[in-house]
Amino acid sequence: MGRRFDRIYILGYMKKVIFILLAISCLTFSCSKEEEYTIVNINNKIYVLGHGGMGVGKAQYPLDSYEAIQMAISMGADGSEFDVQITKDSVLVCFHDKYLEEATYGSGEICNKNWAEIKDAEYKGTPYTNYKICSIDWLLANIDANMYKFTFDIKFNSSDQSAVNRDVFQRALLRVIEKYQIEKSISLESPSADFLETLKAKNNNLNLFIYSEVDEALTIAKELGLKGITVKAEDISVDQVTDAHNNGLMVAVFSTTRRNHDEVISKNVDIIQTDDLEDLIARLK
Repeated sequence: MGRRFDRIYILGYMKKVIFILLAISCLTFSCSKEEEYTIVNINNKIYVLGHGGMGVGKAQYPLDSYEAIQMAISMGADGSEFDVQITKDSVLVCFHDKYLEEATYGSGEICNKNWAEIKDAEYKGTPYTNYKICSIDWLLANIDANMYKFTFDIKFNSSDQSAVNRDVFQRALLRVIEKYQIEKSISLESPSADFLETLKAKNNNLNLFIYSEVDEALTIAKELGLKGITVKAEDISVDQVTDAHNNGLMVAVFSTTRRNHDEVISKNVDIIQTDDLEDLIARLK
């Protein structure tokens, strides 16, 4: 009887010890995570954006589709990045690839098509039945854009890179920005310094980001007085992020997943365009 009592007492004691150790472990983990994610950047906040909605490789919805972007903000993201192209008749379209056949049952380049020719193009692939490409105008009409942060990744793909054709694209952008009053809530990124410089001349209040190699992007952004730079996450160092911030520039990064989220967050970047939205939201929200 005595030995049985001793065993019960010992087991009870061990349970208390394990409970205490687990509690200490949880508290330690919470503190370390809080310290790790102390954000020091332009706004002391990292904006969480889905890359094309739910990111590359997420099979639930097609990249750049309305459904993917809507799901991203429904999950708690601050917004989304998406690609913007223009049709031959000046309709802005949300689509990533150069050729329609790369992701839809359509064919050809958007810049060589009228909107009426491509508006019913459906995304191909087993999970993507009944999802169509959408115009930027339709997308913004169905999302309260002022409540979220969106990044327009400008894809000026036309073989005609003349100033006249560039101006057509820019004026289409300005019309939709004015229509939905989203000047403050969106950013526009492009690899073309010329495109950004001439767009800035039309509206000096736009949030413009140069998308390039890090050192080149920093140089161009400083020279043109842009809002920031967009670079691949693994290519930028903590010192380069600090340099950008010291010059009043925001840093947006892409190509991130749970594999490198901790490292990217520790760099104190300002915007993360992630391919693993669920994981980043869990870390920062």
